[in-house]
Amino acid sequence: MYRTACPSCGGEVIFRSAASVMAVCEYCRSTLLRDADTVRDQGKMSAVLEDYSRIRIGTAGNWKGKAFSVVGRIQLRYDAGLWNEWYVLFDDNTAAWLADASGQYLMTTDLGPAADAPVFENLRPEQRYTHDGKSFAFSDVRTARCTGGEGELPFKVGEGWEAKVADARAGSSFLTLDYSDGPAHLYVGEAVTLEGLACQLLREPEQIAETAGRLPGRPNVLDCPSCGSPLTYAAGMATQLVCPACHAEVDCTGDKAEVLKKHTELSHVVTTLSPGDEAKIDGIKWSILGVMQCAERDDESSQWTEYLLYNTNRGFQWLVESSEGWERVMVLDDWPERFTAESATFKGKEFHNLYNYAAVVRYAAGAFNWRASVGDVTWIADYKGADGKLTKEATPNEIGWSRSMPVPAQQVGQWFGKKEKLPEAASQADEGSLLWPAVIAIIVMVLFNLPMLIKSDDSEGIWIVMFIAGGLLWWPASRKKKD
Repeated sequence: MYRTACPSCGGEVIFRSAASVMAVCEYCRSTLLRDADTVRDQGKMSAVLEDYSRIRIGTAGNWKGKAFSVVGRIQLRYDAGLWNEWYVLFDDNTAAWLADASGQYLMTTDLGPAADAPVFENLRPEQRYTHDGKSFAFSDVRTARCTGGEGELPFKVGEGWEAKVADARAGSSFLTLDYSDGPAHLYVGEAVTLEGLACQLLREPEQIAETAGRLPGRPNVLDCPSCGSPLTYAAGMATQLVCPACHAEVDCTGDKAEVLKKHTELSHVVTTLSPGDEAKIDGIKWSILGVMQCAERDDESSQWTEYLLYNTNRGFQWLVESSEGWERVMVLDDWPERFTAESATFKGKEFHNLYNYAAVVRYAAGAFNWRASVGDVTWIADYKGADGKLTKEATPNEIGWSRSMPVPAQQVGQWFGKKEKLPEAASQADEGSLLWPAVIAIIVMVLFNLPMLIKSDDSEGIWIVMFIAGGLLWWPASRKKKD
């Protein structure tokens, strides 16, 4: 451990790791570079946005039998959100990185240069990469920039520093190719949970509620910068807001709220549940942060509503309301061991492809942990099994997997303390469904041809024609899109 005085303010700065070359003074935000037993002031480092993360400098835990403590952090931002990379130091003076993104955690260690790494610009999600005999599928390929940091770090980083990273998964195993500083470096680890790491000295829910969404010395965001309407959602719990009054998309990851896009043409949508509603699920309190209404891009009559739920200790989950009923959806930390266009294997169980379609966001309101934008398109592949449903969601930059289980409407109503009975399934009839018009058209066709059936000598031929015509009316009205 190396202690020194900050050249800028005189405050004590501690380098706990011999490998750390940079530290951010907690008193004046000066960036200090260590060279042997001296430090040089490299200017100010931007403050991090205090978000919903439970981790902080000083958090301690245990991974694979080795005790560690968190000594530093960088905050990285991309076009649709941000995430934290926590630098952890083990008792044996080795180090690792604990990634914290939307309540999902990944621990990785640096294995050095990756000689067989593909060219970064050629990488795409779902592309395969083999390491140590295991096939990994890339889940995320993107360029992000550093927007803040604190504590000590093993390399020089500053505001505007770019990270070029490609993440890949295989079951619970995780791999990153980092192209930020020249040739790719290989980081390997696994998905983890704070409970599994036996973490101590975490931020308490009260602390998160008090500071989330704030930069030091700045008030929280309460009013929409576009129309002035109150935004009654804690900005730091989810850093992207959609104003329910004017539909402006508001980013809260900087030192002030910024309007990214306006959607004045949207009308208000009435949903069964609303942002701010609270539920008690399995004895745990959850709050609805945001609501999205989506539709199949090629079949506007197929619509559903997604509710984003948040708990300080458990992170995020979704409730989905559709014509098929209610579903509880959890984003998977562990990916399927194997997946193709036809099937997937998850925890030893087989799931078979059910539907493939493009989903588009038609309406959004509330807060989200990424930039939810009206018009966003996601390619969906649903896989059905005896134990629920798996869903793969893909965009040009990333893919993710989730698992959903059906939930009775009565159960959802009990969770949210609703006195009135919730609908078992969202009605599609008022949203342009073709089913009822098709039924009515078939009935009218039969009644219209009934006199001919009675008088004609060729009633069998007429029945055949009517059967074909009825099928042509019914099929496009009832079919599901499948590629």
